[in-house]
Amino acid sequence: MVRFWGLVLILSGLAATTATAQDDDYDRFSLNIAGGKSLSVRQLATKVFGETRGELADDGIGAQIIAAYYPTRRLGLAARLSYNQNRTREEGIKLIASGNYGVVNPVVESSEDWNALSAMIGPSLRLGGRRLGLEGRVLFGYASVNSPTFVTTGSYQNYAIRVQTKTQNARDWAYGAGATLNLGLIGGLSLVVNADATLISTTFKNVNNQITTPAFPAVNQLVDIEQHVGVLNVTGGLRFAF
Repeated sequence: MVRFWGLVLILSGLAATTATAQDDDYDRFSLNIAGGKSLSVRQLATKVFGETRGELADDGIGAQIIAAYYPTRRLGLAARLSYNQNRTREEGIKLIASGNYGVVNPVVESSEDWNALSAMIGPSLRLGGRRLGLEGRVLFGYASVNSPTFVTTGSYQNYAIRVQTKTQNARDWAYGAGATLNLGLIGGLSLVVNADATLISTTFKNVNNQITTPAFPAVNQLVDIEQHVGVLNVTGGLRFAF
């Protein structure tokens, strides 16, 4: 009888040790580095935040770093740092020129790109494993957006007018969500494809505009420009898990 209970205790200990090892057999940390295309989702941003006078964001490029920690096999915490550089939509510039300055038949003479840097954190859900896995995340954080310089010409009260809008920086809260598909290569190294959306609603304060017409001296005017920035980064890169 003593031998029997001794064998039971040994087997119970082995089972508990095996269960613990299996429970701990997953990657707790991962680092995802990727770059690729940045797609404008201004229509979604407008639906979420409401109408504005003109959405400036167009397509461009994006890069991001995602760090994730999983205290359990499935649920974890993700932090994402993203950078975007996007072209500026002429339609958005024309709407701002006509809405803010009353320019009739505006024409975009020149424009630069705009860029944004955001840092966000939130819960993450993981399915699958190292060979083939899928992660989803919902994020909240802060963003810094740099509006571009652009020049618009047209007419105002039968006079030719030229408006140069200078660059300006704004900071505000940002919301995001994303997903990652990973394909294991060797060890903790994987190929990844990411799809990450970012929505930012901000107001550029005291944007400097230089207005010139043949009939009047040049003047500088300060205006506030509200913008809803919406982008979807579709990126590819590498994931390191350990």
